[in-house]
Amino acid sequence: MKPRLAAALPEIARWSCDLAAFLIPAAAYVAAVSHEPASWDTAELQGVPYILGISHPTGFPLYVLLAWAWSHVLAFGSIAFRANAFSAVAVATAVAAAYAIALELGARRIIALLAVLWLAFTQSLWGHAIRAEAHDLALALTALSVWCIVRWLKGGSGAWYASAFACYGLALAAHPNAIWLLPGLAIATVVSKRRPSWRLLALSAALVVCGLGLYLYVPLRSAYIQSHGLDPTAGLPFIAVAGAGAAILWNYNAPSATFGGLMRELTGSESSTPGAFASSLSPAHWQDALWALLKGTNDQYGAFALIIACIGLALAWRRDWRTALVLFVCCSAALVFAVTYQDEGDTDRYRMLSVVMIAPLMAMAAPRGDDIANRFGRVLICLFLAAGALHAFDAGIRFYRHAPREGGRWIIDHVTPVVPPGSVLIANWVDATSLAYGAYADRSLPGRIIISGWSPQIIPVYRNWVAPGRRVFILADPKDLPQAPSGTRFYRKLDDFHVLYEAMPL
Repeated sequence: MKPRLAAALPEIARWSCDLAAFLIPAAAYVAAVSHEPASWDTAELQGVPYILGISHPTGFPLYVLLAWAWSHVLAFGSIAFRANAFSAVAVATAVAAAYAIALELGARRIIALLAVLWLAFTQSLWGHAIRAEAHDLALALTALSVWCIVRWLKGGSGAWYASAFACYGLALAAHPNAIWLLPGLAIATVVSKRRPSWRLLALSAALVVCGLGLYLYVPLRSAYIQSHGLDPTAGLPFIAVAGAGAAILWNYNAPSATFGGLMRELTGSESSTPGAFASSLSPAHWQDALWALLKGTNDQYGAFALIIACIGLALAWRRDWRTALVLFVCCSAALVFAVTYQDEGDTDRYRMLSVVMIAPLMAMAAPRGDDIANRFGRVLICLFLAAGALHAFDAGIRFYRHAPREGGRWIIDHVTPVVPPGSVLIANWVDATSLAYGAYADRSLPGRIIISGWSPQIIPVYRNWVAPGRRVFILADPKDLPQAPSGTRFYRKLDDFHVLYEAMPL
């Protein structure tokens, strides 16, 4: 038995590293996620999948469908916890993909593992992994796509090439920011030592189209919601005047009702997204993107790691410039959009793939030879990576601290006793998403109709909604609405940032 065990030890060690690259981040992330609803986009994406609703543009159909299955099959814990845990597993998958990329580049397993554990515990990745976000699923799929195209460049069969485009199409259906992977995939196609056949190109294009086909969910589900009366705002008069966000969680933009609503939902034209995308195509922003890459690496890893990653990139380029070029472009192209998109409060969501790229590059900086000097160099690299991972983990301990009834639960609890069932409640997006989660997802705020976005100019519309058994309230920050608008009355102060006004009937 002993000789057999000794012979099996290297294989056990390999499998242990391979599993650890996914299981350690997944366990760390899931243990840190909150069980309470959040606010803002996170609360929306905690609630939309559970009810199979329509989120803000672009609908993120793959995220909604997979998170729906996840939250109903793994039906334990709160709905918010399930959605958060889904994102945790998605980001852990991206970390495992980075590990696989490092191995494809020729890194040793233990060095690749230590590098990706540091990646896993960077504040950017960890902070996004513990909350429900469509970006997290897109990150996992784009990282898998990069791994597949690198595997193909390294001699893999055409199935790896097709898989790269299949993952790319699915990533687009998770979040359209994945579009920035296309330049890297195109470069891989052009510079590879072997050209994909026309048949393989056609198959790959068809797989991308299949992924995009998931966007049919948006108008089809919207039509079903409307025909079955699932949208609680549908019966309110002049609801279209209240704005695109009126039917949050259930039917944002009502994309099946009008062609304009469908275009707003699929393009995000109600924001500055199309203009930012057009602006990002200008080469004038490339230097801004490069600076964002250097600064982001320094922020997440530190200056020494940035130097080591640059050394790793140079060594990777020297060994195989094609693969190094494709990896660099695939993982950094989205930065051009990140530096031009001004309407986003969290641009780090658009930079995560560039953070992922640094781990394989650091692993590539380790010496390869078997002489004493090279072995000593590998030991130093291992110690450096391990220290970085431990330091990053220590800095992230704060993610395990959760206040009782945190996040959006506070506003749900404070509104529940003072706003009776059957009422309409109008709030800004940050609070409206939390309230809609309570009203439509976990039913902790049952019977209320939640409207996102109030405007003093349409108070008459709100007053039109007042009816027997249906009161209408506006939840506002007193700094934004210091006194009751004409046609409303002061109702209740919840705290220094939340005041309720009640609309009077016409």
